[in-house]
Amino acid sequence: MTSARFSEHPNTSPPEPSGPRYSARIALSCERGHAPGQVLHALQGLRSVIDDRLRSELGGRYDRHAAASVGTDKLTVTFTLRADTHADAIRSAGLAAGTLAEILAGNATAVDLSGVALVLRAL
Repeated sequence: MTSARFSEHPNTSPPEPSGPRYSARIALSCERGHAPGQVLHALQGLRSVIDDRLRSELGGRYDRHAAASVGTDKLTVTFTLRADTHADAIRSAGLAAGTLAEILAGNATAVDLSGVALVLRAL
């Protein structure tokens, strides 16, 4: 028998977010002279910082993110979000993009934030 205060499996992950899923893809350019591989490596080093911050700011609306290099000077970061409405998904995508920009700028990542593309779609 378990106590009402403690779960039977205390070391389990938090429950999976619920609601319709959306993909928010952010396209970023690397600063001149910086290859996407270098920037991607730096971005991967910030994985837990990005996850922790987005979970804090978006709660159950944030599922996960992935990063990839695209072409010779670009990379993408794709967030999987949950939202009850399209409008809420758009708000969440904007907050996720802004949070990512703050983290990248605060960690002197070689990304040019003067031109960013954000695409949102329902999954």
